[in-house]
Formats: sequence, C-alpha cells, structure tokens
Amino acid sequence: MREQSRVFGNNLQLYMKKAGIGVNEFAKKLGYSEYEVQKMMDARLIPDNGEKEEIAKMLGVSVETLYKKLDDKSYEQAGCLECRGRFSTAAHKREILDLFDAYCDVQETLQEEGLKSSV
Repeated sequence: MREQSRVFGNNLQLYMKKAGIGVNEFAKKLGYSEYEVQKMMDARLIPDNGEKEEIAKMLGVSVETLYKKLDDKSYEQAGCLECRGRFSTAAHKREILDLFDAYCDVQETLQEEGLKSSV
C-alpha cells in the first residue's frame, strides 16, 4: 500500500510540474492547504476516490495514470525526494522509505501533541 501511495505522490508532483501548476495554486484550486498537498506528495496523506478524480481532472490525466509507476529518471527530474541516491535492491529502498515515513509520522504526532516545537 505504501508503495502505491509513493507512486501516487511522485506522479502528483511530476504531473503538477509538467502542467506548470505550483503547490500553492494546486492547493487553492482544490481546497487543500499547501501542507496537505506536500503530505500527498510525500505519500502521507491519501485522498479519497472523489478527490483523486478531481486531482486527475485538474492535471489532465486519469486516476490510473497517477498510479502508474514511471522510471526513476522521470521522478528525479521532477524533484522527488525518494529517488535521490541509489539502493542496492528495490527491497532496501522500500524498507528505508518505510522507516522514513514512520519517522515523519512520529515527528508530526509529537508536534501535534505539543511534545515537540515546530522549529
């Protein structure tokens, strides 16, 4: 499931860039905060099916296209974080990214609970 979410997030970032749509504009047009859009691109906020349809329509692609995995070079050119660097195997890449996701979730929860400053 996380891998599919990462593909969606990477493709969201890639197709926004191709369409010349910035995070701020995208957020405003679809009723999200910039932070929520960033979370979608980081695969930490999953839109519901209706929202996915709206996103795909705005970007001029299908929902299926947003879940179609592309090559690393395409993602690197779009500036996707997860594609920087090399991994010895795809399994290692997924494990590292899962750990990174868990770390981000913990940090965000600590901040929401007031146990960590936002600075």
